[in-house]
Amino acid sequence: MAERFRSINPELNLTVINEFIRDNKTTALINSQSFDYVVDAIDTLSPKVFFMYESVKAGLKLVSSMGAGGKLDPSQVQVSDISQSHNCKLAKVIRKRLSRLGIKNGIKVVFSSEGFNSEAVREEDGQNKKSTVGTISYMPWLFGCYMASVVINDLTD
Repeated sequence: MAERFRSINPELNLTVINEFIRDNKTTALINSQSFDYVVDAIDTLSPKVFFMYESVKAGLKLVSSMGAGGKLDPSQVQVSDISQSHNCKLAKVIRKRLSRLGIKNGIKVVFSSEGFNSEAVREEDGQNKKSTVGTISYMPWLFGCYMASVVINDLTD
């Protein structure tokens, strides 16, 4: 991905970290330099919430992807403040955890208002999760396009 980004813009200042980042490493990364914008596409709940919390605490502009799993209708993808997200189980859990940390709003999120398809859930015995939700190939891409538009529009306003 880094190679592709640099082929588009050779002057791009890009930092690539190929490791699972959590807790102290997250804080160190967020405080390591000045960022114009941060984009969250983390799939694991605790590191995601911690990254969001630390980004808000640092006063960074943030857009976060909520759950694309189990969703099929691209027309129901939207951008809103996290407090206005709905029909997304991931966003609900994140709102609850962030609320405990004193954050109830002020984070832009991309989510789908489409109802959840429970047939998309598969049990999994992984290190960081007990189940996984199947995701149709075009939804993560679409969420990414929405997040890119948020960043571009906010930075050019």
